[in-house]
Amino acid sequence: MSTSVYIIILPLMGALWWFFHLRSKERRSKLPPGPAGLPIIGNLHMLGELPHRDITKLSQIYGPIMYLRLGSVPTIVISSPPLIEQVLKTHDTVFASRPKTQASKFLSYDNKAIVFKEYGPYWRSVKKFCTSQLLSTTKIESTSWQRKEELGLMVESLRGAAAAREVVNVSEKLARLIEDMTCRMLFGKSRDERFDMSKVIPELACLNGLFNVADYLPILGPLDLQGLGRRFKVAFKTIDNILETIINDHEEDARNSNVKLNRDFVDVLLSLQNDTFPGFEQLSKSIDQSNVKALILDMLMGALDTSHNSIDWILSELVRNPRVMKILQAEIESVLVHNFNWELPDGSSHAEMDMSETFGLTMPRAKHLCATPCVRLP
Repeated sequence: MSTSVYIIILPLMGALWWFFHLRSKERRSKLPPGPAGLPIIGNLHMLGELPHRDITKLSQIYGPIMYLRLGSVPTIVISSPPLIEQVLKTHDTVFASRPKTQASKFLSYDNKAIVFKEYGPYWRSVKKFCTSQLLSTTKIESTSWQRKEELGLMVESLRGAAAAREVVNVSEKLARLIEDMTCRMLFGKSRDERFDMSKVIPELACLNGLFNVADYLPILGPLDLQGLGRRFKVAFKTIDNILETIINDHEEDARNSNVKLNRDFVDVLLSLQNDTFPGFEQLSKSIDQSNVKALILDMLMGALDTSHNSIDWILSELVRNPRVMKILQAEIESVLVHNFNWELPDGSSHAEMDMSETFGLTMPRAKHLCATPCVRLP
């Protein structure tokens, strides 16, 4: 290459570099403070197995509004309650949509449910429908007898364990209880012995909470370096077959004109799909079988994972803090007359309880809570 060409190209490259450097610096100056990142991966190297703890430590250095670059994804971290309220309440419509990830493709049938669907007319209509038909005060009260019945069955099983001085896996008991309650509201009956959702739902929740390099460096997605894509496909196929069976059962009942005193959520969704639900005629035009499955899975994930982990942590903290437990027991005794004391297995003390968590959608316990129930009478 001749000297004259170098003389032309080098200043041009220098000018281009300076232009893009200034533009990048200008854009960066408008962003909140944050740690410097590395090329390509950004700040990913700063996040460990419990990224929420690492982010908390970083926010203590850089403030309540912090900028991180996770791979190719620019991220703003808000850690101040007043600012969080502005994001989630005052400006909720601006932040209502969620980024599309590999998890959203599987968990919401390619973004057809509520959780991962972008904010818009469809999202508003579906949310209104689900709230009125499943989560309204009237609907919750009308199904309270089902929850009381399932709770009574669990209390009886705990009485039996107390009489036999058996150690109970409390985390597992809670998961079963919430699964039975949820299935009765959604499907009209308790857990179906033909399939077991207690394994596939936690697997989907776990996969959704795991760090997935494909979400932050999309160019690596097709390689499936972590094997998460394969796990998603297996879990999705399992839950899809379960939902297909449930829907087919309900459609067969409808064809056979089996009269139900109380229509469950699947019955209502099928009415919506068949354009026979008053007040939601426009929404019916957007609903097909995959939408029905996506909405059912949304409700399952929200109930089984979120509710279970919340109650699991509450009980763990109560067992760990006997003083608080006694206050709660006194309140329960005033209403129910009896309750349970809980003893830790192998003579371990409350201070020795393992309270570690794993990273996920709702930060589940790393180990199940196990304890021996003892019937407590006033």
